[in-house]
This record gives sequence, C-alpha cells and structure tokens, in this order.
Amino acid sequence: MALPLKLQLAEGFREVAPRRCGKQLLWEENGEFKFSPTDFSTPRTFGHLGGVDCPLAVDATRGVAWAYCCQYRLGVRDYSEIREFDLATGRSRRVLRLGLRQWALWLLDHWPGTDSLLALVATDTRTDAIFIRHHLAVIDTAKAQLHLIALPRDAFAPLASCQRRRWIIFHGAEGTHLVSFTGRNLLTLPPGGPLGRGGDIHPHKPLALLGGDGIWQWNLETGALTRLRERGQYPRWAPDGVHCWFSESSSDLFQMNCETGAEQRLLRVAGNSHTEVNYARPILADATGQLLALPLTRMLKMDPQTAANTVTLARMHKLCIVDLAARETWLTDGYGRHLAWA
Repeated sequence: MALPLKLQLAEGFREVAPRRCGKQLLWEENGEFKFSPTDFSTPRTFGHLGGVDCPLAVDATRGVAWAYCCQYRLGVRDYSEIREFDLATGRSRRVLRLGLRQWALWLLDHWPGTDSLLALVATDTRTDAIFIRHHLAVIDTAKAQLHLIALPRDAFAPLASCQRRRWIIFHGAEGTHLVSFTGRNLLTLPPGGPLGRGGDIHPHKPLALLGGDGIWQWNLETGALTRLRERGQYPRWAPDGVHCWFSESSSDLFQMNCETGAEQRLLRVAGNSHTEVNYARPILADATGQLLALPLTRMLKMDPQTAANTVTLARMHKLCIVDLAARETWLTDGYGRHLAWA
C-alpha cells in the first residue's frame, strides 16, 4: 500500500487531481527516459539511458529530445553515445558515438533554431591511471560531428549556462568560475561563498543566482557577491527577472522577490521531520513562468521502536507540478532526476 504524501500549500493554492495543461513532461528516473502528458495518464518509457548524470535536451518545436546513453550493467556490450528521440513515435537513432573513455556529464543543451547541442565531455586521457580532462563540446546532430573546446582546469561542475551571452558558470574546488563558450575564464569567486548547489543566469542582466549555503546574487560585470538569504539551493529566475524560485531541502518550494527580499513558501511536504538536500534537484520552469515542476521526497522512519541512535529511513518520491496562474498543484509517483518540458 502506497503511503500518503501530503502537502502544506500557500494560502490560495489547492491540490488537485493531475490534469493536462498543453505540455509534456520528460524526465529521467533510475536510468530510464520517461515522457508523459502532465496528467500522467499515458506515460511512455523510451528505454535505458545508463547511470551517468546528464540532463535531457529538447527541441520542443520539432518534438525531438536528445540524451546521453551508456551501458548500465556488466557483461553487456559497452557503448557511449548521444541519441536522438522522436517524441511522437518513440523511435531513436544514434547521433554520435563517443570514445569508450569519454562521457557526457552534467550538461546537455540544445541551441534553438540549429542542429547543435552543447555538452560537457569528460575524457580519461591516461592508460596507466585515471586522469580526467573536461571539454565543452559542440555537437552537430545533422553531420554527426564533435568539436571540443578546452576548459580551465577547475571548470568541471556546470551550474548555469546562457546561450545569448555565451557564458557558463562552473563550480570547482578552487571557486566558482564564469567561463565563455571559447573556454576563457572571465571571472572567479574564490572558495568560501556558495557551495555549488545550482545556479541560474538572469534573463536580461549580467547577474546570476547561486545556491548552496544560501541564495546568492553574483554581479557578472563587477564580481560583487550579495547573500540574499541564509538558506537555499537550486535558484531559478522567473521570466520577469525580479522573482526567483528555490528550495531549502528536497521537500519544499519557495518564491522570492530578489529586489525586496519578500518571500513566500509555496509548498512543503507535511510531517517530514527528516528533511535533507541530497534528493533535491533544479526546479523546471516553462518559458512563461506559469508552470513549475520538481521532485519532492519524504523521508520516513521505518521502525518507531528503533533505538534513538539508530534510525532506518525510507524514501518516498513524487513528481510535483505547480500551475502558478491557476494556483493549483498535483503529484504523481516517481523521482525525476532530470526534468524537461516538451
């Protein structure tokens, strides 16, 4: 029997049965690529992607998605490739085969109006030991061509990208870096600030939001760093460039005015006494800022009689969609490590 997951909602919001709202949701769960209308009535599974942490890329106008796929179990032929999926038919094709010592990690994004994907490609460059080099990759999906651009040594965990300005923000052991698409390091924040749990570049201004140990605003012209909030992670700008959404844990969602500091908690999982951040993921917003999607997790103590110093926890995962215009939200079972609208 499925255990309930109840939400505490902001005033004026209500929880409703899943409904269709003219969009499709794509997500990755346990290494599988899934796709469904927002009422989750006819979910489809497009097969295994593998265990590597890499987002899904989408061209909504053409109804096409791309994903990095690799082998997920021992004893079966190894492979490492970018695949294209037709969302109408479910058919897929290999776009590009990477070397068996190459992987696409943490970044895969479609360049609108082109046949190009941006990716972060990691390559093991030694034979006697593991030595990983990271490159920004431009993938031509029509010609099956790969162009690698060298990145600074510490640029290995991408937080945010902006195609209009051709910038990527990376978090590394030596700080947070603003890097151009040509591989040039433009600006660095030394360690001691944001912890690298998500980020987003302003839709109009040279500003970025950074998460982890609070919500921070980084001026990408002057380098000035301002802490907007003591707790927070995975910030996402609203299209108006004034508000943002973020979470404190894997079981809540907040909205904040970045100019005034006024904020509102939109929802949280009720009765979740064991909050944590490890299962939190970036918030997905559509282009209008009306629809949000995110995974929610409730941690449950399995045996109330267990000794105080021994706690056995189980995880209950749900996918949550929030319609801000209708002030409605709904849930379905599952955990979306990577989410995308189509």
